[in-house]
This record gives sequence, structure tokens and C-alpha cells, in this order.
Amino acid sequence: MERKTPHNQERATAEYELAFYVPNLLTGGAEQVTVTIANGLAQRGHDIDLVVSNPRGKLQAEVADDVSIVALGESRPPFIGIGAHVPALASYLRRQQPAAIFAQMTHANLVCLLAGQLSRADTRIFLTEHSPFAMSENPPLRSRAYLSLTARLLPYADHHIAVSQGVADSIVQKTSVTADQVSVLHNPVDVEAVRSRAREPVNNEWLSDDSLDVMLSVGRLEAQKDLKTWLRAFSRVHERRPQTRAIIAGKGSQREGLAAFAAKLGVDDAVSIPGYVDNPYGYMQRADVFLLSSRYEGLPTVLIEALACGCPIVATDCLAGPREVLADGTYGQLVPVGDAPKMADAVVETLDRPPRAEKLQARSDDFAPGVVLEEYERFLDRHVAHASDTAAEQIP
Repeated sequence: MERKTPHNQERATAEYELAFYVPNLLTGGAEQVTVTIANGLAQRGHDIDLVVSNPRGKLQAEVADDVSIVALGESRPPFIGIGAHVPALASYLRRQQPAAIFAQMTHANLVCLLAGQLSRADTRIFLTEHSPFAMSENPPLRSRAYLSLTARLLPYADHHIAVSQGVADSIVQKTSVTADQVSVLHNPVDVEAVRSRAREPVNNEWLSDDSLDVMLSVGRLEAQKDLKTWLRAFSRVHERRPQTRAIIAGKGSQREGLAAFAAKLGVDDAVSIPGYVDNPYGYMQRADVFLLSSRYEGLPTVLIEALACGCPIVATDCLAGPREVLADGTYGQLVPVGDAPKMADAVVETLDRPPRAEKLQARSDDFAPGVVLEEYERFLDRHVAHASDTAAEQIP
């Protein structure tokens, strides 16, 4: 195993010795969240190890100096994948004995569960789900096998973390885990950094034209986002308000298909699908409405980012997250999944009567890192410190 320890720096005495396990440090939502939480807890004085199957990836540069990276190895046999690292993770747990380890995502959760059982360490095992459990459409055979085995082993974890109440409900509904075994801890979003980048200039003629209303989407161009319904809704909006334009920013397998569908609807001259944009926050700050048309989410970070930019929102009332982020519609309109006419109506109503940007920005502050890290520390006090005290009381 390779271990990165900060150079020329004394490690602070920490309240808890903690580990976080992710498969890699490639750019991804769950991986980014994990690095943010690990860095934040380390800054607050906790002793943090970031355990990874493969340490390579863009996020490696974002790991704080006072977080130690522990690399389990890079061998990933076909089908088994990161499951090959169960013995190495078990060895780490026996040797380091952290007070708790947080695993992220279903496959990593299974590896962590098996390693915990194999190690027989006293480490508390906390499993995090970022999406509704077993919600992926047409998962490959390996993923189905992981899900089936994970569902049977989940009760052996010490506790479960869901990034939204909807995700928590899905775990309870689809596994034998009970509601009192799941806690909701939101993902942190650096809203101040989002606002700072939102003020940077953006080179887009539609966004700089005050005579136009711009309807925006930012995210992966995949089936989960239901962007054909998004385009159907835009077509209806554009018919009623010809000065409206649409921007669908992001990468994904459906980009060409969406461009062809916009042409089929006859709105291709009013639709831009630029692919990846370096600064989506500049787009959010200048857009007139953000429409999320997803079939399902976990805790949609993009909505929190749009709120931080003061961008009015319309979102599907899907499982899970939009209703929670928008506080039952207080901070944006909620519409049924797949219903283009109601999406269009909500967009037009929002364009006619936009909410105050200050109100939206204030809501995004509820997901700022400081708020979320305090939630994590309260969780640790309940499920690590309290558990240790209870165990000590039981010793004769």
C-alpha cells in the first residue's frame, strides 16, 4: 500500500480518527463530495485518511495536505473490479483501527462491508448512498450482482447515510434496513465559490442580450435527465414566447440525438447544445430560468448551484431531492415527471413572475460546507462517541 503523509507538518490531535473510502479520484459527483467532506473535517481537527483503490485522477490535486491518501492498489480483475481490494482494505482496518469509515456509492459500500467483516476491527462502518437505491435503468450484469449482494449485507453496517430523504426512503423500501438505521446528511456545496465564478464574464450572445429570455439546463446528456421532454417543454414555451432561447450544457451520449430532436420540433435555431462549458455558474447567473427535467436524482447539486446564482428554477418532483432542495416548492416550482405541458406552464409563470434572487441565494446557504460539516460532527457524536461510551459501560 502507498500512503501519502503531509511533509514537514505535525498532524493535529483530532477528536476522531476517520477514514473515507472511494474507488478512485476521478472527477465525479460522489468523489468530489467525499474530498470536500474529508478536507473540511481535517480542517476542523479530525484525523482523516482518504482510502482509494486507485489514487489517480484530477481530484488528487484537491486533497488537502492534512488528509492522508491510502492507496490499496490498482489491480482490477474482470467482473470482480474493486472487489479485489477487499483483503487490502481489511488489512488497513486491522492496522489503523479508525473510529469509523465512510464508504461512498453502492459498489464501494459492498467492498467496505466485506472488508469490515473480514477485519473484525472495532471500526464503525457507515455506508453512503448518493442515488435512490437500485434505481439505475438497465444496469449491467456486474452491477445487478453487486446490488443483490449489497441489499442482503446492508443490515451488517453500523449505520447508513442518505444524501436526501428520498434516498433514505428508497433504502428502507428496497432493503431490510429500518428507518432508524438511516440518517440524512446533505452533500456540501461551496456556494461562495459558485457565486465568485458566476461573476466571471461569459461569452454567449444569447445570455448577454436583454431582449431574450434564456431557459437553461446543465448536466449529463443521458436518459435519466429526460431531455427530450425538456425540449418538448421548450417548444411550447417558444411558441408562446418567441423571444425565448434554450441552452442545454453538458456532455453525454444523447447530444447528437437531442440536436436532431430539436430540429424535428422545429426549434433548432433557438436551441444551443454547446457540450461541456467551463463555467456553468456564469450561465446560471445570467439565465432567466433553470429547468430540471430528471426522472430521478439523489440530491441534485445543480439545483443548489442555480439557487446560489439566484437563478429561478422549475424542476420535476422526482425521486429524490428536488422537493427537498426547493422546500416543497417554496424556492421553485415543482412539476410532474415527463409532463411537458405542465413544465412549459411553470416556465412561463416563472418568467412572468420571477422570485427574488436574494431569496434563492439564502436557501443555497443551507447547503454550504460549514452547515453540512456541523451535521457530520453531530452525527459522529451520536454514532461514534455514544457507541464507544455504551460499549465501555458494558465492560464488567
